[in-house]
Amino acid sequence: MQRVLVYRRKFLPKSETFIYEQLIGHKRVQTAVLARQKHFNRKQFPYSPVYVKKRFKGLAQWLKKKKFGCLHARFGPAGVEILPYARKAKLPLITSFHGFDATKRVRESSAYRRQLKKLFRKGTAFTVVSDHMKKRLVRLGCPKHKITLIRSGIDFNKFPMLPQHPVKNGAFRLLSVGRLTEKKGMDTLIKAFSRVVSQYPNATLTIVGDGEEKQKLRRMIKKRKLGGSVKLRGAMPHREVQRELANCHLFVIACKTAKNGNQEGIPNVLMEAMASGRPVISTYHAGIPELVEHEVTGYLVPEKSPGRLAKMIQHVLGRTDEWPAIAARARAKVESNHDIQKQRARLEDLYVSVLKKR
Repeated sequence: MQRVLVYRRKFLPKSETFIYEQLIGHKRVQTAVLARQKHFNRKQFPYSPVYVKKRFKGLAQWLKKKKFGCLHARFGPAGVEILPYARKAKLPLITSFHGFDATKRVRESSAYRRQLKKLFRKGTAFTVVSDHMKKRLVRLGCPKHKITLIRSGIDFNKFPMLPQHPVKNGAFRLLSVGRLTEKKGMDTLIKAFSRVVSQYPNATLTIVGDGEEKQKLRRMIKKRKLGGSVKLRGAMPHREVQRELANCHLFVIACKTAKNGNQEGIPNVLMEAMASGRPVISTYHAGIPELVEHEVTGYLVPEKSPGRLAKMIQHVLGRTDEWPAIAARARAKVESNHDIQKQRARLEDLYVSVLKKR
């Protein structure tokens, strides 16, 4: 069986379940991981072998010795970094783009833009998580025929369709999950929720995640006197996120383009909420409309608009009779397009194709 080496500089941040789910379970190839730092979050992401090389001196010879047939870099900068060694070892290189690597980094660094042009010329294949990102890569100079759409997927055994909770005295439980960074739009959500509680004073909002905007968000909550209704719960293991999804009535995430150009792919947690039978509200941002169709599989508002978001939340909370039909269509959508088994098979097809051409 041929071997594929997956390169992720850090293996593996808590938020990157989508990478782990595509790493495991292959049947036609054997995968291994190369990292620059010690394997961490082992309990969440148990995996072997993980090779750690702080320096890449002699890497090409090592790749040949280990008899790898293909390299797979996760994120554009990783592809740029490992391309010279792939060429020296005469190995095909697949690079997967996920978000910032096709937006923020491109805008920030002219050197990276130049390096991408070389990567697009010399790299064997590229994967993207949405049609939106595919168009972006083509605009950046990637040949269209080299790009394969492999959407993020979820394990439906972990996210069964759940019955909706009854609501007493307007005590709706809203949930949002994501890193506390600008592009997740948690500030927009808190501003919107401060308007929602005027109509639904017993409603609560739980925000799960950690990041550089935590103190800013705490100040916003205090300023708007929302301490009794908005809770920042910090980062949680994936199993606890599943429990939070099971406990909520409505899932909301207000993604937006950050000032530095950083954008989302499609947040996996949206798929998880939809699979769990929870109605979702999000924004017309990046690839999200490919997953959430307004008033069909969920609800969408323009990004960076607290007023529109507040009105949409109030609208949805006032129409609980619509939820079962929305939830059923949402579950069908994620089952069709975001089944991890199907998406993992698409990736394995790409591995096998690249290995045959080698």
